[in-house]
Amino acid sequence: MRSSELHSNHMETLEYNNHMKTHEHDTVPQSDSEVLNQLIDDERGVYRVRAGTKVHYLHIPTTVFDDDIMCRPYLLIPRLPALPATDWTTMRISRGTDGALESTITFEPLPAVLELWHPRSIDILSLKRTKRYRSAVHEDIERIKRETWIYSILSQDHQRYPDINRVGPEFLAHLTENGRVIGLLLEKIEGGFASVENLPGCKAALQELHDLGLVHGDVNRYNFIIDPTTSRVRIVDFEHAEGFDEEKARVEMASLPAELAEETDRGKANVIDL
Repeated sequence: MRSSELHSNHMETLEYNNHMKTHEHDTVPQSDSEVLNQLIDDERGVYRVRAGTKVHYLHIPTTVFDDDIMCRPYLLIPRLPALPATDWTTMRISRGTDGALESTITFEPLPAVLELWHPRSIDILSLKRTKRYRSAVHEDIERIKRETWIYSILSQDHQRYPDINRVGPEFLAHLTENGRVIGLLLEKIEGGFASVENLPGCKAALQELHDLGLVHGDVNRYNFIIDPTTSRVRIVDFEHAEGFDEEKARVEMASLPAELAEETDRGKANVIDL
């Protein structure tokens, strides 16, 4: 089923001729494939696809299929070329001069978080997805690296002072996809969003973060969770956090009253129940 094979810079590219016959045991059945995420613009669609127990990425120009097929996974999956049952990462699909589908796969490694500090890692496919917060296909690995670093600092502080409440959620595990670390699993914090009535508690929590040598970077009211029973304040969403800077810390602390009084949905995550 393989018509050519190229090696370059540790990247292997396999070009599949769709006119040639494939063997069933070499490919993943369509019934065991699903689109996990998709992002489509005027020029192409990018898809994150589970094929068996592996996750792969597909790049398809919008000229290959019509809009309905590009946008609807249940229409797209049956029209895809055979998905090889190997450890490839990316497939690019096009049409040849005769109109037949052509596909090229690569084994080029994808970006990953390399500096791990927590002893536990969990395969992301083993988790049940109940809500979707982002539509991105590829995770922002630089953001994940930054948040992973932030939670290592919060965890070290809690280990030193276990009797003091955590300022943020507990880091539970690194999340992996095909063995590479692409995310983090956090404690789910129950409670409501902060308002001006919670200003003293939010100031105290933010000051605690500053004392740890960190600036949050996005102190909108939706990033402060209030326990309805104890009024305890926890801070979430550290994707913009960074090392301590006195001026930035002063500015975000001074902005807190106005942020908590904000009545729009600015900063609120877009959540889709699945």
